[in-house]
Amino acid sequence: MKKLIHAVALTLTIASFSSAAYGTPMKKNSRFPDIVGAVQFPQNKAKIVRNSFKLEIPQDSRALSQMTIAVPKGLTVRNDIDLSDQSGKKIAANITVNNRTITIAFSQQVVPGTELNIDLNRVLISGTSNAWLYPVSVRLVGLNADIPVGVFRLRIY
Repeated sequence: MKKLIHAVALTLTIASFSSAAYGTPMKKNSRFPDIVGAVQFPQNKAKIVRNSFKLEIPQDSRALSQMTIAVPKGLTVRNDIDLSDQSGKKIAANITVNNRTITIAFSQQVVPGTELNIDLNRVLISGTSNAWLYPVSVRLVGLNADIPVGVFRLRIY
């Protein structure tokens, strides 16, 4: 019995000296744009807010020519939308707000390696929800179809 206790104690001691395995999350290897963040200001239940999100266009992607955003029921988006890149430089685009769809046709192609900042200013909240979901699709240069790239979600507390 004494040998068993010593063997267990020795095993536990050796196990405690082994180093822990550390890992870093792998960035998904995608050739398509990806939504990397979203925020609402103010973050409370105000009636008029600004909803913002970022869209990252990877280096190995095609250039972006158009973006479509579906507006959830209970929200009204006005044609007060700001577009900029990661350095804050404004991006020119033809923006159309039609009922529950926002279509952004870029004047010039948005090149790979760009992170787009999209600010939907003066969004009117008329419904109630704990989370607003905006599906986003893009049209890449050389492709004649909209490609869904994700949903940006805004949680209300």
